[in-house]
Amino acid sequence: MSGLVLSIADRQPHHVQSRAIAAVNLQRERERDHVRSMRKTGNPAEVEYRDTPATLDAWYRVQSIKPGRISPRLVLSPEQKRIYGLPPSAKLVDLRRMGPETDQWSVAVFPILHGYVVGVKAPAGGGGVGVLWRKSYKASDYAMRLSIEHGFPIQERYA
Repeated sequence: MSGLVLSIADRQPHHVQSRAIAAVNLQRERERDHVRSMRKTGNPAEVEYRDTPATLDAWYRVQSIKPGRISPRLVLSPEQKRIYGLPPSAKLVDLRRMGPETDQWSVAVFPILHGYVVGVKAPAGGGGVGVLWRKSYKASDYAMRLSIEHGFPIQERYA
């Protein structure tokens, strides 16, 4: 099979060949990670991601708070970012101290220096998790997506 792929790739332009090599290397690395995961835990790596919550807000709600901290650590792996439809460079922001408190659940858009924070805000100090966006149209698209997914109204908060 690999001989067939290489003979087809030899006839392609250089940039196609380099993408094919990168794809094969990525596949091999994923297979190695899968084998390592099986050796360590006995469970395949994919099992971890089947148990992830359906939304980013649900993921935030199930995070445990480590002793000595007052909020959970907001870090997603690249694979989790892909599952939640976020770009690899996405940064998560805690919404607990952002904007005035609300009486209902809502999708909040907070303009900040050099960007926008968009996320699901809980009522009465419940906090939430937001994603930092640099471009306004991407923040707007993400706010619309959250509004449709959760059925909450979009509320823009200007400081």
